[in-house]
Amino acid sequence: MSFIASKIFWVFASPGNGLALALLCGAFLAMARGERWRAFGRRLVFAVAVLFFLIGIFPVGAWMLAPLENRFPSRVPDHVDGIIILGGDEQPRISEARGQPVFLDSGRRYLTFAALARQYPQAKLVYTGGTALITPDSVTRQTAVARQALAGIGVPVERMVFEDVSRNTRENAVMSFTILQPKPTEVWLLVTSAYHMPRSMAVFRKAGWNVVPAAAGYMTDGTYAARLDFNLGQHLLEMGWAAHEYYGLLAYRLMGYTDALWPE
Repeated sequence: MSFIASKIFWVFASPGNGLALALLCGAFLAMARGERWRAFGRRLVFAVAVLFFLIGIFPVGAWMLAPLENRFPSRVPDHVDGIIILGGDEQPRISEARGQPVFLDSGRRYLTFAALARQYPQAKLVYTGGTALITPDSVTRQTAVARQALAGIGVPVERMVFEDVSRNTRENAVMSFTILQPKPTEVWLLVTSAYHMPRSMAVFRKAGWNVVPAAAGYMTDGTYAARLDFNLGQHLLEMGWAAHEYYGLLAYRLMGYTDALWPE
């Protein structure tokens, strides 16, 4: 139930969607019969328009992403027992239609995972990720896309364990732990997008894993420079990624899935 609720919540809580809905609400109020409502609607439309302009000019999304990406720098331990890659945004239906693995953003996780698999040839290799859709795609599962992509970049998929039931990061941690039963002394590299690493590290630790961050796909340089670059679409996209993680950190802490709101 919490999985479905989180999806519904995000429809309205996503920064781009929220601003668009506020703009629509203001437009309707501006046409109301009462002058007070019309005035409020006009002010709301003006405020949202100014926000869109400011977001388009300033890299607000990058400023929100930087603390997430800076929180867990990648580490390269001398000994590694296993490597886990978290499923991301594999596109089963498009992959089936196009005859090749298709991703929206998470392809960089695969490159990092492949490099680590070569660096630690004796490590156990694990993919965890079912589908994040409320109505799962019936054509091809995400694990099939992942298997094809990993094989294509030279990862020995015959050595891998594929967990294909989990629907979110918490289930990634719990269900893969159930399958692998890692010992407390084992060291596991956790491969996911850099901005997703704080929540991932916290929830995997809570599930019993001894994980070390192996961040992939940085979106920022880690600084807070005020670069002027009018790119509303990109800035809203970055804001959406960051907001999703901050909401996730708060929700996971409230539900007891992690031990800290801002993990270290």
